[in-house]
Amino acid sequence: MTCKSLARLLVLLVIFGESALALQAADQKTTGTRRVLIICGHPGDEAHHRHFAETIDRLRQGLIQNLHVQPDQISLQFGAEPIANDPGMILTATGRSTREEIESNVARIREELQPDDSLWVIVIGHAHYDGRHAHFNLPGPDFRSDEFAKLFTGIACQEQVFFLTCPVSGYFIKSLTAPNRIVITATEDDLEVNETICAAALADVLSNPPTRQVFDADQDDKLTLFDLYIVLVRRVIERYTQEMLVVTEHALLDDNGDGRGSEAQIDYLTEEQGGRWKAGTVPAKPKRDGLVSSKVPLTIQLPAAP
Repeated sequence: MTCKSLARLLVLLVIFGESALALQAADQKTTGTRRVLIICGHPGDEAHHRHFAETIDRLRQGLIQNLHVQPDQISLQFGAEPIANDPGMILTATGRSTREEIESNVARIREELQPDDSLWVIVIGHAHYDGRHAHFNLPGPDFRSDEFAKLFTGIACQEQVFFLTCPVSGYFIKSLTAPNRIVITATEDDLEVNETICAAALADVLSNPPTRQVFDADQDDKLTLFDLYIVLVRRVIERYTQEMLVVTEHALLDDNGDGRGSEAQIDYLTEEQGGRWKAGTVPAKPKRDGLVSSKVPLTIQLPAAP
């Protein structure tokens, strides 16, 4: 072997070695931790206390069993003292849903979050609109939409997802919007003040998800947060239609940071569901909101096709 050939061989060995190290490093790279904060406001009467407690229990089951969230990464703040036969998570809640305790818990999460972590915030309960501001109802002073948003200003992690499942939640988008943040609300920024079923539907989707063929709403052979949004909206509408009720909540999605939510689901719902998608056709791709969330992969355990 000539000196020139030997030199070339050495170069190739060095390149191969560096490539192998790079692949090894990629294999060893962690994907971060998904943290979930559930905030349930003041439930009000006992019937709502039990309803919210049951919803939260199903959410927890779905998050752990199907989204593979570690139990110790789910924290709950509940707006009332436990009562008889409450699920275990209510009994072991991180704290009450007072302004002070929510502020303290969010500050703790802010300190613990790493850049490659994910943070999901799920808000459940009652809310009202006073003509100027939307308020999330708490035991004690309520949170205005802008005050709630300030809690999360500057939080930095690779994935931030907010599910605001309460009435008048569309009004929260303008204050809560931020780059690389996905905000999903149960209602429009309008006077949709009736009690919502969004939280119960979300618990149902996560604990009892559909098959992959149904979950892949945009038919791109990938499972994403956008798919979860569409499946959630469909589940909400199905509940209204099954009970022959007028739909009084219209979900919004904001994932482009412009502070304006969109009914991105309109191209994925049938005419009977209030959309314009025709069965057997490929739905139109998102043009504004939906583009970001459709690129956020979702690892979820789905049942096998029948």
